[in-house]
Amino acid sequence: MILAGGLVLLGCLAWILYGPVNVLPPYLLGLVTGLASGAAMLPYTVIKEANPPEVSGTATGVVNFLNFTFSAVLGPVFGGILRAVSGGADTMALEHYQTAFEPLLYGVGVAIVLTLVLKETGTAAGKAR
Repeated sequence: MILAGGLVLLGCLAWILYGPVNVLPPYLLGLVTGLASGAAMLPYTVIKEANPPEVSGTATGVVNFLNFTFSAVLGPVFGGILRAVSGGADTMALEHYQTAFEPLLYGVGVAIVLTLVLKETGTAAGKAR
């Protein structure tokens, strides 16, 4: 599920940045991107299952801290990149957004690769033993 969400998210973000205009309605891309990004909540369960019960609260807190810290910090970072690549222009061109948000595609790609090395947890892990 995490892998599928990552692939859909990567496809949507790539389409938003580089796809042809007016082929898909923008609200559809936004909706599908939002639904696919919901897969980011699954690591909360994975981290809880992968750790002993006595530290599962701390592990969940660490994932929560990382999630919200990156959300808070990266907004201004992308804004700064966008301002830098546009040269401080009042009007932004598509190329400015593509350059500023391309690292987001790389981040989702890294997440997909990391998902492939994630160990199975839950009932499926018990059956494999």
